[in-house]
Amino acid sequence: MKTLSITQTKKETVEIITLDGILNADTASRLDDLLKELSGAARPCLLLDVENLSYISSAGIGCFIGIIKLIRTKKGDIHFLNMQPKVQRVFRLLDMEDFFRFYTDFETAVKGFDT
Repeated sequence: MKTLSITQTKKETVEIITLDGILNADTASRLDDLLKELSGAARPCLLLDVENLSYISSAGIGCFIGIIKLIRTKKGDIHFLNMQPKVQRVFRLLDMEDFFRFYTDFETAVKGFDT
């Protein structure tokens, strides 16, 4: 079974997290730890590039739900970039599609933190 690879870069004030593989109960703890660490910023702006995320479970989505309130309290947000339809379907099934912002263009996603 494929694991989850997480890489992190930064562009100005936006933390870019690239996920590759599967995000489920077995792999979510690593991402959860990273999101908690990054939420300590004054205004956490997290852009998750999920183009190569092949699967997400409800436990994976729980990583984002568990930290979003704190991030938004600090005027930050979590945005998703290049989400595959089968992954977005899970967000839709869990009624999370209106809770987050989804983008297909990197620059638009970065600018979206200013709105």
